[in-house]
Amino acid sequence: MENAMPKNSMRLVWLDQLKAISMYIVVMGHSLLSFKKHTLFKFIYSFHMPLFFMISGFTFNPDKYERIIECVKDKVIKLAYPYIMLNILVIPLWYINVKTGIVADDPISELIFGILYSNSAIARAPANATWFITTLLIAEIVYYALYHFLQDEKSVFLMSSVLCVLGVMAPLGKEVADAPFHLDVALVAQFFYGCGYLVKKNFDYIKACFYEYTYFKIIFLILVGLFFSIINKQVDFSNELYRNFVYTLISSLTVSVTLFYIMSRLNMRSKILSYIGKNTIIILVFHLPVLRVLQAFFPFFLESQLSALLASFIVYILMIPTIWVVNKLFYFTLKMPDGLRELVERI
Repeated sequence: MENAMPKNSMRLVWLDQLKAISMYIVVMGHSLLSFKKHTLFKFIYSFHMPLFFMISGFTFNPDKYERIIECVKDKVIKLAYPYIMLNILVIPLWYINVKTGIVADDPISELIFGILYSNSAIARAPANATWFITTLLIAEIVYYALYHFLQDEKSVFLMSSVLCVLGVMAPLGKEVADAPFHLDVALVAQFFYGCGYLVKKNFDYIKACFYEYTYFKIIFLILVGLFFSIINKQVDFSNELYRNFVYTLISSLTVSVTLFYIMSRLNMRSKILSYIGKNTIIILVFHLPVLRVLQAFFPFFLESQLSALLASFIVYILMIPTIWVVNKLFYFTLKMPDGLRELVERI
């Protein structure tokens, strides 16, 4: 790993735990969809997606691949394959959602197209929250390509910023159709992915900045993020709504960097958080269909913010046995079979 990474073996443990906590924030945000005008929902949506892209960027290694095609193949194996297979696996839950009237009864052909297109504005997939996976796939390839061709961190940052601006501007002029894989969102995502890498490179310096008046600085940065989320309009990356992007940038970076610091300092010995953090892709796929089932059978969870938060906690707990079941019985949806993997690697 890079020399700016913490030099003990626990560094990835706390990062997994940050992923677990961030995943709960995502579940919480989805449970509050009926309360979009409330402060808590606006605050969560102001940073939760950038935070996840930054967590992924924290593990970026510019020397991992010798050629871009190797990067593409690796992302197909590790991201595209489980994205498709897990979407297929969740179809029974989607069917229950249809029967309870929560989601539209799309034809199976359109559902399959929704999986392949990965943009619910055009066609819905069984698990629409998985748009993040394909967007991350594109963002990682783009950011690696920048490093591969430019080979200079300042040039990479500058070009990454330019692409981010283009990504923010792209939805303003769309008149025909939304891009597959949220390509315009991926241009924004690669910037936050790069920010995560820069956090890793400069993590010792960031920790030093918190050395004095630690609690005051933590509270101050969280309040700054909260303030700019409040004065901003509702942010929603999946729908290409960045609103005042300067405000969005301030909210996402202040809160995300603070959470990186907090989790690195806590360095908790929580096996369950580490377990969840290693399996967030499963939660990403299953939490929303399960939440919809819960809300359909118990409308109480839609009546108030407090009941919605209770629903988010219940769903999150239910994801633990779900992770076990998928890993035990449906492991083939997560790991590409050796024969197919060899075929992809030979292309």
